[in-house]
Amino acid sequence: MIKFYKHNLNKNKNYLTKTLGGQYLTSGPICEEVESILKKKFGKKSAFLTNSWTNAAISILLALKVKKDDEIIIPACTFVACANIIEIVGGKVVFADIDPKTKLMDIDDCLKKITNKTKAIMPVHLYGNLFPTFNLKKKIRKNIYIIEDSAHAFSGEYNNKPLGFYADFLIFSFYATKSITCGEGGAILSNNKQLMENIKSIANNGMSKPAFKRFENNKYKPWDVKSFGFKANLSDINASLLKDQILNYKKLSNIKKTIYIKLKKKLSNLKQIKFPSNLKNNDRDYYLFPIGVNRKLRNELIEHLTSKKIFVTVNFKSITDLSFYKKKYKVKNCVNSIKWGEETLSLPFHAKLKVGEINKIYKEINSFFKKNLIFND
Repeated sequence: MIKFYKHNLNKNKNYLTKTLGGQYLTSGPICEEVESILKKKFGKKSAFLTNSWTNAAISILLALKVKKDDEIIIPACTFVACANIIEIVGGKVVFADIDPKTKLMDIDDCLKKITNKTKAIMPVHLYGNLFPTFNLKKKIRKNIYIIEDSAHAFSGEYNNKPLGFYADFLIFSFYATKSITCGEGGAILSNNKQLMENIKSIANNGMSKPAFKRFENNKYKPWDVKSFGFKANLSDINASLLKDQILNYKKLSNIKKTIYIKLKKKLSNLKQIKFPSNLKNNDRDYYLFPIGVNRKLRNELIEHLTSKKIFVTVNFKSITDLSFYKKKYKVKNCVNSIKWGEETLSLPFHAKLKVGEINKIYKEINSFFKKNLIFND
């Protein structure tokens, strides 16, 4: 059996010792420590840990006071959460098509879809391939917020600057399948301290102070609620799993890069397979291993591989092709997104993938195409 992913946590290590030995189990000193590490790593003034990428993004949109008819542009071919969060806060989703080569949001198409109602743009570092935010930022109005979705990337530089440098907000995911994980979790980074303070309040049911901050220097500090909020903060229990992974990410990133290169080199022998093109940047991340095949054979290939206990999935169909969004928005001008959504599948890819497993993946895909010679040209 070749699993689609494996986490990198050390099962023999007790990550929770410090947390369980302290007073606070949630949004306490461990969260603050991890937030400080994140601020230093990415050169941001403020960081906040959340219980998911989704709730992090919702908190941002609420802080930006997104209202009905406010438009937020996202790439059409990405995870559906990018659209869902806009629907939840009452905004309008605007879909930009993807570049046919890189599979990242097409900047030219994005620019065409900017109107006087555009509130924000959310580019995605898809599969770990870094979106060139700088090229977008220099072409848009200053009052349009840029929210970088970095759920698929935790390292890399573009234009010699780290992730998030040109964005107003940078959002990470620490979901179960991510390279860095705490089961469920996320993080927001920004240089806008005022908005970040508002975000922290929103993510704590609108309260002005979390429990950890109500008792300092043996004094009780009263709290207030100036606007509504919801529950989006991360617990120290979850945060305890993050510190070592973040500090040692370079090692993990190098391992995944080596595996990625080996797997791609092997599969490049098959002319039936297409790969997203990498943009020129420094030290891009490697999160998923997507390939593209003839759309008429894609689902059959998935069935073939899973029958051989090689577990694969689809990342992602175009959101414009999903029933809810297809019915509501009736988008017809994201042809590259729809095409890639019908062609793509993601192969097993993680830091523990072995050479023998790489060879088996290649062997079974090659065997499949030999049986379908009509599609080989």
